[in-house]
Amino acid sequence: MSRSSSLVTVGPERAPLHCLVCRGQLFRDRQIKLDTMEWLARYGTALICDRCSFVHTFAGGAVELWDPDKGYPF
Repeated sequence: MSRSSSLVTVGPERAPLHCLVCRGQLFRDRQIKLDTMEWLARYGTALICDRCSFVHTFAGGAVELWDPDKGYPF
């Protein structure tokens, strides 16, 4: 989990993520619990848009974070 903002790519094609609400490109990430029952506990990633605070939720490892000063890896 990062404490600073990151650029994000999603999926095997590394598609850049843009906020669904404001089209922002910088996000803060947090690990979140997806299930309410402890014995079923699964975790995912919440990406919080820096611009509008909309929360995007992902299950699994489809998310990659990138330093905004260095840009995307392609």
